[in-house]
Parts: sequence; structure tokens; C-alpha cells
Amino acid sequence: MYHLIRTVGVAIVVTGTALAGCATGNMTGWSVPERSLDDQISLLRDHVEIRLPGEQDAPVPAVIMLHGCGGLRDVQEAYSADLLDAGYAVILVDSNRARGIGRFGAMTQVCAALRLWGQERAADIPAAIALASETPRIDADRLAMIGWSHGGWTVLEALDFAAEGRAAPALVGAMSDMAADPLPGVQVAIALYPYCGFPVRADGRNFPRSIPLHVILAERDLVAPPGDCVRLFDRSEAAGFAIDHETWPGQTHAFDEPNAPPDPRIRYDADAAQRARASILVWLADAFADQG
Repeated sequence: MYHLIRTVGVAIVVTGTALAGCATGNMTGWSVPERSLDDQISLLRDHVEIRLPGEQDAPVPAVIMLHGCGGLRDVQEAYSADLLDAGYAVILVDSNRARGIGRFGAMTQVCAALRLWGQERAADIPAAIALASETPRIDADRLAMIGWSHGGWTVLEALDFAAEGRAAPALVGAMSDMAADPLPGVQVAIALYPYCGFPVRADGRNFPRSIPLHVILAERDLVAPPGDCVRLFDRSEAAGFAIDHETWPGQTHAFDEPNAPPDPRIRYDADAAQRARASILVWLADAFADQG
């Protein structure tokens, strides 16, 4: 029995040490790969899918989609269909596959915060913007970004860095590449049930005033507890920038995912999913009004 207890104890210490090491590396940045903007674009190029609506004469606004920790899922397909029907281009960013992370690695590493924190992933957004600007049918001055869960965390980090006038630390020398604008063309940001607890760096006090942020939280979210986000948004409001956020009663994490993994903490709600997609269309219309 002593040996069993000792073995379990050693395993716990080793696991804890590994987690602490990952946390320190991600938080300080020493373990985060650093790339130039050109290299970041090359990393993502084969893992960004650009979808365009039916033929139109003028360039159209585009929506950059940032998936949750598990990777691209059916939920992005559902939103993509509605956005294309409404005349928007869609930019699907597969942050996991770009880094060679499959489904198993996503669930065991990214979702466990052992790899690819939002601070690092925020570097994908300027690269996606650059790829969008290469497409003539996209109006690169009218962009939006939407993040689900881990993607929402990524959106918060990107906004926080932008407010500081700098790109994500994973981008080396990127400010000169982007003419001192970390998020060129982004007119609105949206996050659905984002993760706001540790190790999220953004604390709400420093979001850019020029990019409105809309957030949908889920009251019964046990994966990304809404209280963490509400406290963050309260700090933002106290700092002079009110964030439009709603906590939807009775909803769980990933309530809009029609093919969620078997997890008792997640329950799909088709009506709420449709309402979320409708809300996003309203926010996009408001953001791009009189800009076409």
C-alpha cells in the first residue's frame, strides 16, 4: 500500500510540474514559437478556407471564424451557411491542423491548456487578415472576427494586444509589417461562450474602443464559467468601455454545436443556436452599415 501511495504521489507531482512548466512557458512566452508575419501566413495558408457568397459586383465584408479548442466542427458550418446566404464571405481558420494537432491532440492538449494558449493563437488573426486581403472579392476594410470558446479567448487576447498598440507576442517584428495596426480592417468582434479564467491574459481594462465587442455567455456553462467573463466585462465598463454581453438562461457550453462530443456538460439547443446566428447577423449589419 505504501508503494502504491508513493507511486500515485509521484505521478501527481510529475503531472503538476508538467502543468506548471507549460503554464510558465505560455505565460512568459519562452515556449511559444515566434514567427514573422510572412511565416505565420505560410503556416496558415493551407489551413484557411475562404468561402465566397454568390456572384456580386462589389467586394463583400468577410467574417474570420476561430473554432473552439477541439477544432473545426459542425457549428462553424451552420454559421457559415447563414453568413454566405446573407452576402458575407467566410474565412475558416483551422488553427489546430496548421500546427499538426489532430482531434486527439486537441482534446488532450489544447483543451487541457497544455498547448496553444489564446495569447499564441492571436497571431493567427493578422495572418488571416493578410490572406483575406489577397482575395479581390473581399473588402479587407470590412472584417469581423467570431470566436467560439477557445476561439473567443483568442479574440479577447487579440483585442487586448491591439489596445496596447502591439501584435501578439508570437509575431516577431509584425508591427512594421502591419503599418502599426494589429487588426487592420476589423470593424466588430464577437465571442460565444469564451473562456475568461486563468490563464487568460486580458483583464478587460484595455480593449480598443474602435472595435465593438459582442458576447453571448451560457448560464449553465461548466466548461467556461460565465462569471469569469462577467467580472472581466465589469472591469472593462469601470475603465470606460462597456461590452455588449448577454448570459442566456438555461444554456450550456457549446449550446449551438449540433454534433457535440458525448459530454454531460454540453446540450445542443436548436432554437438557441438559431437565435445566436440571427443575433450575429444583426451585429454584422450594424457594424458594416453605410460602409458598402
